[in-house]
Amino acid sequence: MPSDAISDLVAVLGPQIIETRRFFHGIPELGFEENQTAQAIADRLKAAGLEVETGIGKTGLVGVLKGAKPGPRLMIRADIDGLPVNELTGLEFASTNGRMHACGHDGHITMAVTAAEILAGMKDQLAGTLIFVFQPAEEIVMGALAMIDDGLFEKYPADRVIGTHLWNQIPTGTIGVNRATVFASADQFRLTVHGKGGHGAMPHTTIDPVVAIAEIITTAQTVVSREVPPNDMGVLTFGQIHGGSAPNVIADSVTVEGTVRAYTAETRVLIMKALERISSNVAAAMRATTSFERIHGAPPVINNPEVAAWVTKQASLVVGEGNARELEPVSVGDDMAEFNDRVQGVYFLLGAAHEDAVVAQRGIEGHHNAKFDWNEDCLPLGIEVFVRSAVDYLS
Repeated sequence: MPSDAISDLVAVLGPQIIETRRFFHGIPELGFEENQTAQAIADRLKAAGLEVETGIGKTGLVGVLKGAKPGPRLMIRADIDGLPVNELTGLEFASTNGRMHACGHDGHITMAVTAAEILAGMKDQLAGTLIFVFQPAEEIVMGALAMIDDGLFEKYPADRVIGTHLWNQIPTGTIGVNRATVFASADQFRLTVHGKGGHGAMPHTTIDPVVAIAEIITTAQTVVSREVPPNDMGVLTFGQIHGGSAPNVIADSVTVEGTVRAYTAETRVLIMKALERISSNVAAAMRATTSFERIHGAPPVINNPEVAAWVTKQASLVVGEGNARELEPVSVGDDMAEFNDRVQGVYFLLGAAHEDAVVAQRGIEGHHNAKFDWNEDCLPLGIEVFVRSAVDYLS
């Protein structure tokens, strides 16, 4: 198909693309609760002629489009959940249910659904199979594994997988296609220090877990500064502390929760093991004990170099040479990593920033903020990358 023809197919759908995005923006649902969202996606896919299976990973779904001839299998993945954020954007299509698509998943849904509809109209020209995966619960980093545990790759094996994350801190018209790390790993931990409670005026009869946890938090800061190589990235953050019941009571135990981020699998393991070691030893020095729990997160999102070169070529046809390029990795996490760990894949970043004047006027903030918003002009670009990639791979 001529290059201009694909651009024209996307361009003619402009109003529908915006309408789709705003519909999904208005019905955000939390992880594993995306029932209305999944039903709306399934209805669109079925209407386009795709084979649809729902209920994979609780609220996930898959749409399959088979070309006229056999060939390779390309998976396109989009996440579908929102966040527990009360939207404050003031947009006319803002959500009003106490939840919000504050990370752009409404855009991800829109791009994948629209690409599926366009490609359904071209299936006679395709040799192979397209597998559209709509994944729940990305924000709690559990949806990818839920779908995989339900047999996603056994039922729908793929040769390559691609996905995109729109990013409102990158100019619209720029596409980031890294040949290695895109996002960091994202793990949570829960550390409990067990002591011996008692009267606050008689600390010598107790084992104070508050003092122990304070020492652990301070000492743990040396993990990144003294154990992670200087040319690597690691983040260790303590985000919550729970313990105690009154000012004059020394508690029996204190619990702290936090997050670990890293750009490599090795550093991910290093930080977690070091934290567990330091916690145990520091607590023991203060007569306390610890229990340490790693709460499952996601590995770093690492692209396949060969697939990245291919997607860069397709993206360059959309945004021009030089505008599809490598960007600095970002320290957020995403369970697209579970897909890339099993299939050669690419997660590309789609620039979605508003003009500075718009940002200043409307007070637009970054991802996960109640005033988060992004430029809808990015949507046709992402859709076109999906369509071009599918046509090229299944030609």
